Amino acid sequence: MILVKIGGSVITDKNAYRTFREDPCRKIIRTLAGLKEQLIITHGAGSFGHMLAKESGFPKKFNQGDEHDFSAIHRDVTELNSMVLGVMLEEGFSPLLIPTQSIFSDQSRDYSSFQRYLTMGFTPVGVGDVLLDEGMVKIISADDLLLGLSSVFKPELVIFFTDVDGIFDKDPKTSSGAKLLKTIDRNISFHEVNNDVTGGMKSKYEENTEDKKAFREGRRHEWQQPRTIAKHWQGRLHRDSDLIGRKDRDAQN
Repeated sequence: MILVKIGGSVITDKNAYRTFREDPCRKIIRTLAGLKEQLIITHGAGSFGHMLAKESGFPKKFNQGDEHDFSAIHRDVTELNSMVLGVMLEEGFSPLLIPTQSIFSDQSRDYSSFQRYLTMGFTPVGVGDVLLDEGMVKIISADDLLLGLSSVFKPELVIFFTDVDGIFDKDPKTSSGAKLLKTIDRNISFHEVNNDVTGGMKSKYEENTEDKKAFREGRRHEWQQPRTIAKHWQGRLHRDSDLIGRKDRDAQN
């Protein structure tokens, strides 16, 4: 079984509120449709979630008056997910959203719906969304979902589609000399790599490696090269970053 995370920066324009990028979404989904393995897919919210959440000051303690912004963000995320599900249906999938609010409850996590619908032939889909939990407005990311799913399902492979082709020593969007890191061990210091990426990339890396024994391999792929996953499945991919570390992976095989 394979877990897939599609970054919000891939399927939305993160600089334009509620702007869906259908072409990269369809390109990825069409490629995934060619795989024979069972899939669970998660995707980020991008500009359908982050912009309004930031304006609203989320995450924070829930107060009366926050419900309107909370509902608006959830509406936007639901709209994005509907478009993703629409693409999946058109490409031959039978997708089914597992709502974030049905998974997370005060000090409780329930991923059983993913298993139930997966065994019935559906492709379960999770999406980053807002959540009321223990009196807090929380932001549950697609990476949060992926971490929990990895712990439960112990997948053979986890694939991350991002807007860059792996993890680099510098931000490749601003540094022309940025080099792709082929193998990354758990002790990497992102402060030493580049202070500009200690936020998003450091956080995502730590989430993706928090339980490295939960999955055998983790791979990031730039969305414009989705067909490389087929090559990787044959063990011949050389153009991405190994999130776990080759020695760790080999030791598990």
